[in-house]
Amino acid sequence: MAACGGKSQGGENEVDTTQTNFKIFANTSALSPDNGEKPLVKQMNEAVGVTIEWNCVSGDTMKEKKNLILNSGDDMPDALMDASMSDSELIKGGSSGLLIPLEDYINEETMPNLMKLIEKRPQILATCTMPDGHIYGLPTISEMGFEYKDGNTYYIGAIPQFTAINKKWLDAVNMDVPTTVDELHDALVAFKENDVNGNGDPSDEIPMSFIFPENNGAWCAGMSTFFAPFGCTDYQMDHRALKDGKVYYQAASEEYKNAIAYYHDWFAEGLIDIEVFSQDSSQYIAKGNGDDSRLGVFVWWEIPEVVGAQRAEDYVYLPILDGPDGTHHVNLNEMGTTGHDKFSVTKSCKNPALLLKWIDQVYDPLMSMQAIYGPIGSYWKDEPDENGCYVMKDLAEGETAGELKSKNELTGPSAQLAEDYGTYYYLEDRAQQRLDDLNNFWFQYVDSTEYFPSVVYTEEEIEVINDKLSDIKSMSEERAAHWLRDGGIESEWDQYLEDLDNMGLSDVLGAWQAAYDRYTQALSE
Repeated sequence: MAACGGKSQGGENEVDTTQTNFKIFANTSALSPDNGEKPLVKQMNEAVGVTIEWNCVSGDTMKEKKNLILNSGDDMPDALMDASMSDSELIKGGSSGLLIPLEDYINEETMPNLMKLIEKRPQILATCTMPDGHIYGLPTISEMGFEYKDGNTYYIGAIPQFTAINKKWLDAVNMDVPTTVDELHDALVAFKENDVNGNGDPSDEIPMSFIFPENNGAWCAGMSTFFAPFGCTDYQMDHRALKDGKVYYQAASEEYKNAIAYYHDWFAEGLIDIEVFSQDSSQYIAKGNGDDSRLGVFVWWEIPEVVGAQRAEDYVYLPILDGPDGTHHVNLNEMGTTGHDKFSVTKSCKNPALLLKWIDQVYDPLMSMQAIYGPIGSYWKDEPDENGCYVMKDLAEGETAGELKSKNELTGPSAQLAEDYGTYYYLEDRAQQRLDDLNNFWFQYVDSTEYFPSVVYTEEEIEVINDKLSDIKSMSEERAAHWLRDGGIESEWDQYLEDLDNMGLSDVLGAWQAAYDRYTQALSE
C-alpha cells in the first residue's frame, strides 16, 4: 500500500515532519490524569518530534462531547482516541468527509509496528474495513483466552458478569451459600432483617445491588446472571442473542418476561437496592468500599474492585442458581477479540502520516503493555525478571489492581496477543484469575457455547439498525424498569410485543441475521 499525505523531499514514502502540533479528543478514566501528563505520551512525543494538545473527558461527558464534534463538523480535533466510535459513526463520518480513510497510510514507512501485527494476524484489516472498502478506525486486538475441556478457546468476556455473596453475613444468619433462587430469596430476607454487618444500624444493609439497565458503561454490573434460572442470560446491551443459528431479541422472550415478573416481588419486599436504576459504576463501587460493609449480593467481574482487597475475603462467588422449575440456562456473551473504535483521524489533520506514525508506536508489544496497564516503574517493576518478562509491581496498602491500572493506562488502540504473555510480560493477576474462574467455575454452568460474533454490516443494514434499534432498546429498558419496580408485566406484555413489532424489531433482526449468515458463509468457504 502506498503512503499518502505529506512527504519529505528525501523519498517517495517518507513521512513529512513539518507539522508537529496535533489536537486529540480522548476518553480517559475518571482516575486518570490528563494524557499529556503521562510518561508514555511524553516518550511517544519525543520519539517522533510532536506535541499534542489533549481534550480528555470521561464518563457521560465523553459521549455528549463526541456527538457535538461529529454533528457540528467545526473546530474538529485532528483525531478521536478511545471515543467508542460506532460503525454508524465511522461510516457516516467517512462518507461525509469528517473522517479520512486510513488504509493507504498502513505501510512500512508510516506504521511499521502495525505492519508487523498484520503479518501475525492477517485477518485484522478485514475486521476494521467498512462496507465501502475504507478503514476509518485503526484496529485493536486483545487475546485473553483459555482452552476449555472441549478443546476450543474462549475469551475473557464470555461471561461478563460474576455474582458474589457475603459469606460472612451468611455465617452470621447460619445459612449456606444458596443454590436456587428461592434459597437466595431467604438469604436476602435474613440480610435485610438483621444487623449482619454488626454496626448497630439494622437498616443500612443492602441485600442485593446491581445496575439496571447496564448504563453508564457498567457492562459487568447488570442482573443478567439472575435471568439464568428462568432460561436466558441477557448479557448483550442490544439484547441480541443466538440460538441454533437464529438471532433473537431476548427482551421479547418469555424467559425474560418470567424473570422480570419474579424479581418484581423481590423489589417490592425491599430486597433490591432502590438505586439500581440511577447509580453509575462509581456510586456502585462506593457502596462496597465504605467504612461499613453494606452489600450482601453484588455483580461485577471481580470481587476486590467493588469491596476492596481486605473485605473481599468476606465474599464468595454465588453460583448460577436453579429456577423455580429446578433448571437454569447460561449462554455466552459476544466474544470478539478485535475492535476498530479506538483511533480515527479527522479532516482537520494536515499531516495524517505523522500523526499515524506517532500512534503506531503503541502497536509495539512493550509499548502496548504500557498503554494498556501503565508505564514501567509505575505499573510494572523497573526491570524484567529472569525470564525477560515484566512483572506487575506490588500494590500499595488498600490499593486494587483496577485502581492502579486506571491511574496509569493510556486508553486507545493496542495489540495484546496470546504469545506476548510470557514473552514480554505476564498477564495481570486479576485477568488470569478471571480466566481461571471462567474455566474452573463459571463454565460448568454453560449450556450453549453459541455466541454472536464480530460481524461487518452493510450500509443498508446499519441504516436500519440505527433508524430503529435505539428507540426499541429505550422502550424495552423503560418498560423493564417499570415492571421491575411497579409490576404489571403480565397484563402489559402483549401490548409491548405489538409495540416492538410496530417499531420495526423484525427489520433489525433481519439485519442482524443477514450479517451473521454472511459471516458463517465466509467461514465455510
